[in-house]
Amino acid sequence: MNNTIVLRFTENTISSAERIKQAAQIAKSNPAYKYAILSAPGKSSGDDIKVTDVLYMCHSQFINGEDYHEMLGRLRKTFENLLEGLGIEFDLDDEIKEIEKSLITGRNADFIASRGEYLISKIFAQLLGWEFIDAEEIIFFRPDGKLDDDKTIRVAGERLKRSEYAVIPSFYGTVMNNGKHVKTFPRGQCDTTGAVVSRAVNADYLEKWMYKTRPYSADPAIVKDPQIIRNITYNEVLELNYMGIKVFEDDVALILRNNGIPVKIRTLFYPDDEGTLVTLDLPENVSRSVAVCIAGRKNFNVIHIEKFGMNKQKDFGKKLFSIFERYNVACEHTLSGIHKVSIVLKSPMFQIRRREIMEDLKNELEADSVTFDRNLSLIAVIGKGMGTVYGIFEKVFRALASANVKVHMIDQGSDEMSIILGVYDEEFDAAINALYEVMILN
Repeated sequence: MNNTIVLRFTENTISSAERIKQAAQIAKSNPAYKYAILSAPGKSSGDDIKVTDVLYMCHSQFINGEDYHEMLGRLRKTFENLLEGLGIEFDLDDEIKEIEKSLITGRNADFIASRGEYLISKIFAQLLGWEFIDAEEIIFFRPDGKLDDDKTIRVAGERLKRSEYAVIPSFYGTVMNNGKHVKTFPRGQCDTTGAVVSRAVNADYLEKWMYKTRPYSADPAIVKDPQIIRNITYNEVLELNYMGIKVFEDDVALILRNNGIPVKIRTLFYPDDEGTLVTLDLPENVSRSVAVCIAGRKNFNVIHIEKFGMNKQKDFGKKLFSIFERYNVACEHTLSGIHKVSIVLKSPMFQIRRREIMEDLKNELEADSVTFDRNLSLIAVIGKGMGTVYGIFEKVFRALASANVKVHMIDQGSDEMSIILGVYDEEFDAAINALYEVMILN
């Protein structure tokens, strides 16, 4: 053990002075907490605007020749309120002047947008008495815009060796592309900074703090009081992500999984709760049901293509997918039999070009029939080793039959991590509840 834990505070955990104080107490509570990664503050109330959005608006208004001073004033007020609540002195005037100067001198939108993380991290570092390390110093992108893992790990590792305790902004880094520029990660991928810092310092684990959201074994809006997921593997996280339950981004999961770094997910709203542990494999002392979560997504379309002898036609698959590629339509799932293949789609382009696509499929594949279903939901029963349990399909079908839910398609991945079922949208909630009752509670 390296006795090093990286803290990651998401935007809602630092959207008020009281939450920032709570985050600071957490950071000070354990000497192993050595590095804190912060997002920009989120909304402090329902009618508020996120700090990052305010900064993007400032840049857009300046570029379009509009008056940006109201938005800049809104940014100032947000940080003034935070500083007043924290009771610390901080030279906010100079920081706001620097942001305005950056607008006038033509700094890019990514630089302006990154100032939310920059400012709150400097404030948090002052509150803790820790060092502030600008992400520009340690996070690097290649000219193509992708993270430069090797350089980042090398430089960040060397830099952080010289700092026992430090606060680092998330969301941005440096790219060398016709000069040195600030570049941001795509929105929603701020966890990447925490992942690469954890890898650079060989952390024992990354501890991600959210405000109230926790990984549940089903959607609380559908299932009443679902169980909290206490232990989950990285591969199961990837399955949950696909079904719309974002634990953290796929790229983050891959960075941490490939380097064997666990993640603890905790919440400020339940600070004494042990949270959720994400690991490469389940710990030996953990006992849980095979299914860890029931999750799903609505509003899919399905194209059914029938052709006698399809399985013996060597270039059938190539012709099939080239048609979807031509129309820039991604295929989510493919279920195939000897004479029939069904393609599950969730693409706006398919809705726009549906008639043309279906006509091309019929003609170019010389299909016997091409039919179309809309309003289909995909529901996944997710759990490691799903395919190794006897009677698992019997339990699934019995659960759905008891709720009078008809299954229109079924698929099990080769990784045996999930069973995916297709039901109509109007039966979605009933199917989730029935599967939760049988697969999670029993």
